[in-house]
Amino acid sequence: MRRRVAAEAKPNPAHSALAKLEQKLQDRLFLCTQNVDDLHEQAGSIRVVHMHGELFKSRCDRCTRPPFHDTSMYDPSAGIPRCECGGRIRPHICWFGEVPLDLDRIFHALDECTVFMAVGTSGVVEPAASFVAQVGGRARTIYVGAEEPANASAFTECHLGKAGEVLPNLLGTSCV
Repeated sequence: MRRRVAAEAKPNPAHSALAKLEQKLQDRLFLCTQNVDDLHEQAGSIRVVHMHGELFKSRCDRCTRPPFHDTSMYDPSAGIPRCECGGRIRPHICWFGEVPLDLDRIFHALDECTVFMAVGTSGVVEPAASFVAQVGGRARTIYVGAEEPANASAFTECHLGKAGEVLPNLLGTSCV
């Protein structure tokens, strides 16, 4: 069901603005998302770190086979798909209680950043909610979203409104 819904979603102007920013900054932009969809990639971003995984990939729960592209829709009558090793195939996403992916890379980027921006997050889900505190005091911290996040006091700037409207203007990118 999640794959069906995500397959119908389209990127908004905020996704496009970030893709354009990545084209300008190249590897100086570290784009990390908590979302498991592929909207950043659809908008043109190339170097996206999906800390909660990718819905359109699957992996084995037993062996070290790398995650693979998978757009199949689960059919309960067919049973749980199996890997060649006998393990169960599961979506390549991080369920609640599991450790997010690529944390070493993320923490390294946080240590190096001079501008930190969070877009559309509640400011509650850990460890992402603490990222702003890790860079605070030495980096400019910006929040963009429709509602004030729970950790709003940790940001030096808060821009409230729909990300698709606020972010392109804030970044100075035209998404037309």
